[in-house]
Amino acid sequence: MNRYEAAGLLPTSLSAGLESFTSDDLAAAAAALLQRATRRLETTARAALDGGDVDGAYVAAYDAYRMTAEALLACQGLRATGGDGSHMTVEDAVSAQFAVDIPAFAKPAFERFRRTRHSAQYFDPDAAPITEADASWALEKADDALGGARGVLAGAPPRRFEEPGQAPTAGSGGQ
Repeated sequence: MNRYEAAGLLPTSLSAGLESFTSDDLAAAAAALLQRATRRLETTARAALDGGDVDGAYVAAYDAYRMTAEALLACQGLRATGGDGSHMTVEDAVSAQFAVDIPAFAKPAFERFRRTRHSAQYFDPDAAPITEADASWALEKADDALGGARGVLAGAPPRRFEEPGQAPTAGSGGQ
């Protein structure tokens, strides 16, 4: 059984905010996303925190965290369709498949991260202000997610997502 089958993502996942994409090298696509995530964390998030911009640090750390999650989906030839709910779609798919192997992607942590980022990105006067401790937590969680994703991708990367009855495609391992 595949990760996505075990996580209950079939057969409706493609219609529920995920779409497949083609690539000659899904591993390279995932690696490119991990590189982007690393740069966002190391240059933008850390610099913002060092400069006292806790909201900016939190948002940049979330971006790195989300890109890391998207890398895990990319190895399966999947991505969010975009638009309303796309971040939640990534959250649901990645938490369901990878939280056991990458505790940083546990559903409560992912949801806290996403909701707090939303309040920082789209000013919410009723939201509690983001503190330096919150921003430090966000950087740590993004760093943990990156390390976990690298470990999963180096050890037992997920395979290309295939709908039931779909013929195996190049790079899927036919498994």
